[in-house]
Amino acid sequence: MSSPHWNPQAPGHGGRPPQGGWGPVGPPAPLPPGGWAPPPPEPAPAGPVPASFGRRLSARLIDYVLALIAATLFFILMAVVIVLLTGGAETSDAQGEVWAWLFFFGWGLLLFFYDWLFLVTWGATLGKLVLGIKVTREDGGRLTQGQALGRSAFFCLPQSLPCLGHLLSLMESMAALGEERRAVHDRASGTVVVHARG
Repeated sequence: MSSPHWNPQAPGHGGRPPQGGWGPVGPPAPLPPGGWAPPPPEPAPAGPVPASFGRRLSARLIDYVLALIAATLFFILMAVVIVLLTGGAETSDAQGEVWAWLFFFGWGLLLFFYDWLFLVTWGATLGKLVLGIKVTREDGGRLTQGQALGRSAFFCLPQSLPCLGHLLSLMESMAALGEERRAVHDRASGTVVVHARG
């Protein structure tokens, strides 16, 4: 039986097979100088790669800027419509209260519709699309209507409360800094944010 430590490149062997032949597996692979072979590289992860917290935060900032632009355009458009319909720039007390409520408490509702409509249609908001990430089910499949609705409600609606709501959303989102990279709203809705494949 041949020795398992036989090296065809070792001095004195001359590259000849050991006594008894190579055996059923054929000749061993050539070894580098010194007789040591480096370990094989680790295989790449098979499933989708979870997105980092930094990439998720950057996508949210893009979404906030886009939502703010949309809200500003909406207020301008409605102001023009009111002027055209009433023939003047003055508003009643009731109209003023409605505008005030929308201004202070409508942000979470705006984000909710923005998030939900994009997630249920494309699985990603515009910010996520720009940065190459998307939201999927835990098994990698497309979000259901209920998952998109629940995820958007859990994250966005608390932000209807100025300052406090934003702080709560930030705190629960920081759970994505963990090993699984999933925020609380991901766990509650059974979703995960991953890198989109091209």
